[in-house]
Amino acid sequence: MSKELALPLPNELILVFGVHAGAEKLLDLTARLSLRGQVFLLDCGNRSNMYRVARALRPLTRDPAAALKNIRLSRAFTCYQVYALLGKVQLTAGVPVLILDFLSTFLDESVHADESAFLFEKTLERVRHLAQFAPVVVSAKPLLSISAERAGLLAQLKAQAAHYWEELPEISSGVSQPQPSLFEGF
Repeated sequence: MSKELALPLPNELILVFGVHAGAEKLLDLTARLSLRGQVFLLDCGNRSNMYRVARALRPLTRDPAAALKNIRLSRAFTCYQVYALLGKVQLTAGVPVLILDFLSTFLDESVHADESAFLFEKTLERVRHLAQFAPVVVSAKPLLSISAERAGLLAQLKAQAAHYWEELPEISSGVSQPQPSLFEGF
């Protein structure tokens, strides 16, 4: 996929994958979409920095407040809330649905892995249903080794995506700077 997600987005599931769950990319996309009309943003990882969205809007419009009113933001803190909130999305043809850090709530250790996997499949069914009527852009991040037993969730998500955009990690110059000593002479 190109560096920018091209507008208008097709009615399908698009996955943005990156170290920080593609948060910057999805928030910039939220700003661009809000200029065109309504957009639903579901934040599953507490990553929705609306100040960033407002900053992205300033050079694009004389009235960023009007564009911000087009964004319907919901936050989910558990996988149960993600499932419930996606079930309440008003299906309006063409209104994009963006899901930020989708997998984070399904990695909750207080939810048994089997229950999390079952609920993820049911939630993914809702996402696929929404993608028949509107563009759905989902972001995710690489799983930590502690979440290895739930790695299948990421594989399922990737398999369902019609398009996949991966945010590449920044490449360092390879030159490391020594850390200064806390105490002189030691």
